[in-house]
Amino acid sequence: MNFISVLVLVCSTPLLLSTAEQVDSADTAESVELAGPMLGDLTADSVRIWLRTAAPRSSVVEIKDADGEIVRRCPLQTTAESDHTGILEVLDLAPAARFTFSIDGKTDPDWWFRTRPASDVACRIAFGSCADEGDGSASVWRRMEGDEVTALVLLGDTPYIDTTDLARQRSRYRAFAQPADFARLVSHVPVYSTWDDHDFGRNDTDGNLPGKENSRQAVTEYRPNPSFGENGEGIYTNFRQGPVEVFLLDARWFARTEGDLSAPTLLGARQWAWLERSLAASTAPFKVLACGMVFNGSVRPFKTDCWGVYPAEYDRLIDLIARVKSQGVVLVSGDVHWSRVIRHDTKDRLGYDLMEFVTSPIHEKLIPAANPPHPGLVFSVGEINSFLLVDAVTADDASTLVARIRNAAGQDLHVEEIAARSGDAVPTP
Repeated sequence: MNFISVLVLVCSTPLLLSTAEQVDSADTAESVELAGPMLGDLTADSVRIWLRTAAPRSSVVEIKDADGEIVRRCPLQTTAESDHTGILEVLDLAPAARFTFSIDGKTDPDWWFRTRPASDVACRIAFGSCADEGDGSASVWRRMEGDEVTALVLLGDTPYIDTTDLARQRSRYRAFAQPADFARLVSHVPVYSTWDDHDFGRNDTDGNLPGKENSRQAVTEYRPNPSFGENGEGIYTNFRQGPVEVFLLDARWFARTEGDLSAPTLLGARQWAWLERSLAASTAPFKVLACGMVFNGSVRPFKTDCWGVYPAEYDRLIDLIARVKSQGVVLVSGDVHWSRVIRHDTKDRLGYDLMEFVTSPIHEKLIPAANPPHPGLVFSVGEINSFLLVDAVTADDASTLVARIRNAAGQDLHVEEIAARSGDAVPTP
């Protein structure tokens, strides 16, 4: 078993519990107040299933194949220490297969998942930031459902919390998970998350925020990421679908906690080392570096949290990409309540210009001042209830990524295509 802040139970043996050991679903299914289920990391042979119960308990999760045969019967334990949350990791599943699941005998048509193919050549990943529990955000979750996304990446301010008080952190995550359209989507679409300032604990804040360990505990309890940083610090992680590997950066935990006042760190030494190792090891044609904080300095007046106010760290990022000779890197960010596409002038250093896709907001609150000039500005729009949809596919020796700034009505406001070939020196935007 793997302990973070929440108990992760691993299930790899078919029919782990005997029939005699099952919870009597007739006595429990109606009495247990469920939050979730929510899917976490989904691979060709595994899935994470997250759950919150009304009180600490051991639930029974049954996984069935397309023929209705039970292939796993596993315990999912929730604990008082983790605010009645728990994660079940189911291993050794068949690839490219559709499964349904039940919890303590309770079933739902939306409780299903499809494992990734063994030869994974395509994906459709939704990225979004700045969401609430209102009808506008719900319209985006419905659009993602209709678009049949294969993963949802939450870039922060999802939810808004603005305190590091642990009780408040937990209650806000519970409230965010409750609306029916969000709950429906994440019961069969895997969720991957990082934070931004408001869910970290305070607007425009950095890693010196008192109580940040409470914010981290709440994330580990309420989001079933593949991992959460290292050695109890940060929440950075990565995952791959099809030709895309997503690196979810943590631009809050370490910010301004290392280095001197003239050149403070943003990612921190440990996260920098992880990113270099991970980028160097990646075989994905496209590597998406994603965080809530924008990777540029073109922001509203007096805003102090963007890569542009950490110029040494931005240069370090470009140098790292060049040093590991990583091709196909794409930047994705959020936070600013305005959607933009920015071309970074990196061709002399990388051999190609980095493209950044800023996607915000999922809710209805726009900030017109977040649309200042930038020499590499390709597209800019203030569009409520919007998100970024990334389609990527590999065919023969070529891979293509199509990024769309999209609204809840299903309109593509801007489309950008990036192509890469296995032998190419650079991707072609």
